[in-house]
Amino acid sequence: MGTIQVYQYAVVSVDSRPVQVGSLSTARSISIADDEVMQHTHKVAAETAVKVFDKTEMETLADFDFCWIESDRDVLVQITTDAGTDDEYFVIEVQGSGTANVPGPATVFSSDLAHQFDGTVDAFDGTEDTIDEIWAYNEDSSNTARVHVVIAT
Repeated sequence: MGTIQVYQYAVVSVDSRPVQVGSLSTARSISIADDEVMQHTHKVAAETAVKVFDKTEMETLADFDFCWIESDRDVLVQITTDAGTDDEYFVIEVQGSGTANVPGPATVFSSDLAHQFDGTVDAFDGTEDTIDEIWAYNEDSSNTARVHVVIAT
């Protein structure tokens, strides 16, 4: 069984007062049972969407335990459950650095599970489902985004 070591650290400075969170010396561990990993950098043209993960096409990674997404440009990342049937979506922005080939902060998922709630605030009683697809959309009107994805299980 493999293990992923994730180091998380940030410093927020407000009025010359630093607020530090996380650790550079202590890793968060995520176990991966199947010892499968995929790493790929997708070039996403301006104002274009690209599918960066599809569990039907990558069956060995379908129930992933770790997903890392980073980009050098701002991109919208669409998480899809029930692909091809109900097509339920969740969209987040992954911020890039604005400089080609220099990624911004990563977005990390430690599970392939997503929950569809019924719309009641604070109820947390929705149905659990798995992520079927992940898409990246480059909002930039002229620059290609490089979206780096690592998925492991």
